[in-house]
Amino acid sequence: MRLTTRIMAVLAGLAMAGTASAQGTGRSLDIQPGARQNGMGAAGVALVGDATGATWWNPAFLGFAKHADIQLTGAQLVPGLANDVTYNHAAYLQPLSGWGALALGLSFLSYGSSEGVDASGTFTGKFDSYEFSSGLSYGTRLLPDLSVGATVKYIRIQLAPQAQQGVGATFGFDVGALYQIPAVRFRLGANLQNMGPSVVFISEDNASPLSRNLKVGGAWEAVSSKQFVITLVSDFNQSLVTSDFRTYNNGGEIVFNQQLAGRLGWYSDPLGNISDFTYGIGITWKSLSLDWGSIPQAKDAGLPNVNKVTLGYRF
Repeated sequence: MRLTTRIMAVLAGLAMAGTASAQGTGRSLDIQPGARQNGMGAAGVALVGDATGATWWNPAFLGFAKHADIQLTGAQLVPGLANDVTYNHAAYLQPLSGWGALALGLSFLSYGSSEGVDASGTFTGKFDSYEFSSGLSYGTRLLPDLSVGATVKYIRIQLAPQAQQGVGATFGFDVGALYQIPAVRFRLGANLQNMGPSVVFISEDNASPLSRNLKVGGAWEAVSSKQFVITLVSDFNQSLVTSDFRTYNNGGEIVFNQQLAGRLGWYSDPLGNISDFTYGIGITWKSLSLDWGSIPQAKDAGLPNVNKVTLGYRF
């Protein structure tokens, strides 16, 4: 497979981007959706309350879900380097009375269009490069305060046309758990992500593993009143592909009158040379919600923060 200079540059840019620096294949699996979570340091394993949290951060949240919910997240990933490299995530959650809940998540990462060349350097035409992943999640309570969940996902990666052996596909799964202590408004969560067969492009000898990782975290509703709700979150993410990659995620949220939210966090990725603040805001009007979150990229990448916007509707 011969990749164009543009694709290699984009992949290099994504490797430096804080939101896509996990080790392994499948950048679309690494990028954290949800502007709310991104504004809080990209922490969300124990943070409940929306469809994106159930489909990506921890499927065990579905055991506590009470309302149907839909969310759409969009972002430019490497602004200034390739403005047509975009990420979109859609999530839908549907409670099942007495049986927990189901959720569907769809992710699409576009690398834009590129010009193909063969081994001799001859132009072969333009092609689109992208990644697509879909996941079906289910979660239920085993005990009144303990929920478990799982996600089964399909992943397709097209870096170059099929004729150039640039297409690979596989499946994966996540397994999560969420425990809550209502008396102190505290939750503890864990999610084992992207387990499954490696992606094969050219041959089995060149198979590349998915970005398998383990996330653990906690969320504490420190203040809960009619006017103010203050939530503090903290996550730790460890790659299972390489012991060198890990992130530390911490943040908080203040919600006023269930309508206005301000968020601040700290994202640390020692391997990717990222250590900086995240921030975001949220507005809720009746059943509609609009959230914006900003997360840093590698200091030596020379790229601005990645800004993510999430639009939601609760039925």
